[in-house]
Amino acid sequence: MQAVIAGQSNIVCYDVTARATGNPITTGTVTFYLLATTGTNAGKWFRASDSSWQISESSAGAGIYVAAAQWQCTIAAAAWEYGVSYFIYAKESEDLNIIYTEQVIPSLTIGAIGSGNIRWVYTLTNATTGLPIGNAHIWVTTDIAGENVVYKDETNASGQVVFYLAAGTYYVWRSKTGYTFENPDTEVVS
Repeated sequence: MQAVIAGQSNIVCYDVTARATGNPITTGTVTFYLLATTGTNAGKWFRASDSSWQISESSAGAGIYVAAAQWQCTIAAAAWEYGVSYFIYAKESEDLNIIYTEQVIPSLTIGAIGSGNIRWVYTLTNATTGLPIGNAHIWVTTDIAGENVVYKDETNASGQVVFYLAAGTYYVWRSKTGYTFENPDTEVVS
């Protein structure tokens, strides 16, 4: 999941490869699309040309080639609203193949996703062995129902994820194949 912030323009970045060969696309036109899946514009597409929401598929912006297969696009502040879920994807003009799709939920906080004034390390270990659990999916919400996601990442080899959060109570959700977790884990950041 990419980091986006509600109420400000955000740069999204994806690797785009050719459907037939899997080779990186380095030329041509890559277009980014943004669909609101919840909120007042649910089911509508963000149109970059006038920062409006449309019923039919509309371009959220043109991609700019960066390097290797990587393309990026700046999507205007008017697109992003906290508490709204989005679906984003990029298409290359020649084969019209949906190359990359991702659900996006803007952060509650200001700055980089999960940013705040407190550096807080969450460590996930095996309850039986005490060993760290790496490559586990971790997401943090501001509500016990798990709907307001403010951060999502994977643990490193030491079973850790670093968060930058404002003081408050958060709910940490954990998932990894082969493990059973009692979710959520309620944590107070201070």
